[in-house]
Amino acid sequence: MSSRRLRNIDIKAERERFEKAQVAFQAQEAALQKEAGRLLIEAKGFTSTKQVEQWLSQLKKRGL
Repeated sequence: MSSRRLRNIDIKAERERFEKAQVAFQAQEAALQKEAGRLLIEAKGFTSTKQVEQWLSQLKKRGL
């Protein structure tokens, strides 16, 4: 095989590897955000969705 063809194969393999890693990273990030939200709700002592919505609304009003 020519070196150009090998380089194209390497680039394709790297792209596939990168895409798999990106998907895995996004899944991990989503799981961490979900867990962080759960821990925050637990720490604040919220017991209902309405309490969470009110708190988020207050944060938004303050520009946070």
